Amino acid sequence: MKARMNPRAGVTLAELMVVLVIVCILAAIALPGLGAFSSRKTFEHQADQLGAYFHQARERAIHEGIYWRIIFKPGERQWFAFGDVNGNTRYDSGEQQIGTCILQQGITFGCHAASGPNNTAIPPDGITFADNRINFSPMGACNSGTVYLCTNDKSMGLRVLPASGTVLIYEYIRSWRLLR
Repeated sequence: MKARMNPRAGVTLAELMVVLVIVCILAAIALPGLGAFSSRKTFEHQADQLGAYFHQARERAIHEGIYWRIIFKPGERQWFAFGDVNGNTRYDSGEQQIGTCILQQGITFGCHAASGPNNTAIPPDGITFADNRINFSPMGACNSGTVYLCTNDKSMGLRVLPASGTVLIYEYIRSWRLLR
């Protein structure tokens, strides 16, 4: 026996409204989690961006045969790099500069942990480099230290190793964990 189609069959307005209410409830449940995911990715992106900035300054020091210095201004949430052509350790007009970079909204220099991943003290401004600066030599070596970044619930540490300029990124949520 062949089923006959009712030409007037379809979806009623009431059925459509029920489906729409269900979709809205599911979206309301999912959106707060999505916001936390987005915030975490923004924070990790900021750390990766800062690590890439370190690599860029180191590569320019090697390529150009001069010191490249990165200066941090934690109170202003900023940093910049310059090629120190005359070697006086200060930025002078006419010297090449990379950026003035500003931390993204909700991210500051600092840390929630009492000590760093290698049990070192963390200064209140979150930067352990002497005079809040990294100095990359023409050979690519630098002074060692860590830059700590934090949000309201998480901290990250970017540790720069002195001989190689390698950047290690640590994450702190109740304990330190090496990310990359």
